[in-house]
Amino acid sequence: MTHAEFKQKFMPLQPMLFREAYKMLCDRFEAEDAVQNLYLRLWEKKNELAHLAAPEAYCRTMLRNICIDRWRVLQKELELFACDEELHSEAPMSTFEKNDEEEFVKIYLDRLPQLQRRVVLMRMNGYSYGEIEEITGISGVNIRVIISRLRKKFREYYNDK
Repeated sequence: MTHAEFKQKFMPLQPMLFREAYKMLCDRFEAEDAVQNLYLRLWEKKNELAHLAAPEAYCRTMLRNICIDRWRVLQKELELFACDEELHSEAPMSTFEKNDEEEFVKIYLDRLPQLQRRVVLMRMNGYSYGEIEEITGISGVNIRVIISRLRKKFREYYNDK
């Protein structure tokens, strides 16, 4: 399939796909990311899609699966903040110290770019590097670099406070 054929067959579906993703994810930026991810996957499979009988149905199914994956990641991020005891179970602390430290972690995480925050939260929730790579599409080496740099930044940030 050529570039022109791809554009002719799949690009007119973009507004409809965005609306579908927005309905599922309830966030404009997440929906845009999901549609972009869909088009990347379609482009990677462009040679297999040349004789596709129902491109709209195929795209909707792929988008649905992408949105489900993104939703699961977002749910895991929310669960991180709901499980306050698991964040600081190593050392006993007073309620004031515990709340202060949790607030510090939340503030630090909120300042991170979305992709870095997602990678860190997934790693904190016990995802393996392979699982993070599969969900985010980032290479394993890049994930390790992101986590290593963020650990270093966190230590510097925490020691300055």
